[in-house]
Amino acid sequence: MRLQRRGTTLAVVLALALTACSKSDDDELTGTYSGDAVDSQSSSNRKELTLTVAAAGTTVSGTYHLKAILVDTNGIVNGTLNGSALALVLTPSTGSADCPYNITGTWTGDRITGTYAAFNCFVRSDGTFDLKKK
Repeated sequence: MRLQRRGTTLAVVLALALTACSKSDDDELTGTYSGDAVDSQSSSNRKELTLTVAAAGTTVSGTYHLKAILVDTNGIVNGTLNGSALALVLTPSTGSADCPYNITGTWTGDRITGTYAAFNCFVRSDGTFDLKKK
């Protein structure tokens, strides 16, 4: 009887320790990622993109800053994380004339890479991006 109790206690202690030490994808995604976004129309048209994001389950939220020759905007990020697949919408701050963007990306620990495309916009703006966690 005493041996069985020790084994049960040890199993409970190990389970608690593993739970306390493990990090979820939510925690690992959280942070600030920055890098270049390159327009598909002209590779010389580079944008600086910064995403500051956090995840709660599959829901991703945060803020962004996008800077280019004629663009310097910020706003909110909303979307989903499904495994390593990210689907985000970048919505400019209220009152901004800038375009919203759809982001389709892949998160691999310290990087987010993928494509972006403006929508509901009077100009075409789409391309690829590569962001590194700060």
